[in-house]
Amino acid sequence: MEAADEQAVDTLTLSLGTVDGVRLLSHRPSVLFKVERYATEPPAGDIAVEGLRIAGPGWDERLRDLLAALSPNERASLFAVRIHDRHGLPMPAKTVLDRARTDWFPKFLSLGQLTPVFQPIYDLRGGRVYGREALVRGRMGKSEVRGSELLEAAEVHDAIYSFDTRARAIALEVGLPRLPENEVLFVNLDPRGVVDVESSLKSVWPAVERAGATGTSVGLELTHVERATEIDVLEQLVRAHRARGAVIAVDHLSAGGESLRVLEALKPDLAKLDISLCKGIELSSGRRKLVSALVEVAHELSCRVVATGIERDSELESVRDVGVDFVQGFFVGQPNEEMLPVDERILDQRPSGVRTESGIHTIR
Repeated sequence: MEAADEQAVDTLTLSLGTVDGVRLLSHRPSVLFKVERYATEPPAGDIAVEGLRIAGPGWDERLRDLLAALSPNERASLFAVRIHDRHGLPMPAKTVLDRARTDWFPKFLSLGQLTPVFQPIYDLRGGRVYGREALVRGRMGKSEVRGSELLEAAEVHDAIYSFDTRARAIALEVGLPRLPENEVLFVNLDPRGVVDVESSLKSVWPAVERAGATGTSVGLELTHVERATEIDVLEQLVRAHRARGAVIAVDHLSAGGESLRVLEALKPDLAKLDISLCKGIELSSGRRKLVSALVEVAHELSCRVVATGIERDSELESVRDVGVDFVQGFFVGQPNEEMLPVDERILDQRPSGVRTESGIHTIR
């Protein structure tokens, strides 16, 4: 190799330490061999690739393609370190990629603004609005961020506690003074962000006291409970908040074993059906039977059921017919910064003919 060529290689090697990218590692030689073969293919565009390092503009796209080419087990054993992070510890390559995609989140936690919006939950049996669920939206400068994107970013950056606590605080602070009389304000509580029961209590009840509200006007919606491994801690959490008057709800109820285990252990006041069970339920006799069975199980535990994601009158009629107690979704009311009234005339209407499984219409 000529001196000029050697100097060019040295320059490339040094530059890899200054540009953005990742260094890939794995405890499985077969994965490293597969990655190395991929990495030594002709690079796309001006991406600089050397051995098990991918760097330069578009490194994240190339890493995403690489992960897609691996099997699930291979992806699980592939780790990465950002090249510019000299003190960084190896973590799953997918996590590194997700953090790069959401690198705005740490700054958002410091400078961003959270704004709650409120969606009504309608009582089909009582014929009134039972409560409002507080959902958060984010804003940083002129950019708006949806609540699902914020939660995903918080998970990726191991910031569930910070995000969950802050979102609940702003929801209580803004929502309780606006809450109509005899309604319940539901705020999310992610058990993954709970350090201990005492700190969880402090994240809720001082704000309730400052607002001059009663405990019975607060609903705690436990999210992601199916991932909880220490069910006894969840039971302690529920007992402590319930003793202060809170209504307890569990989100994402499905027919899975873990979901039912949590329902039986916690015996919440409300269980919210997973949206996948409710969307287009009128088109699936199997799902109607499944939801009907879930409603029966919940009712045996003195737990009332909320159908979520209701967007059409046909979905409303189907969940009403299988015995759900409450409905929530765009058909009932869209999330809004104000707690607007619901047009109960639409929800109370029932068609004179309802299609049965045989296709015959019966008059009610």
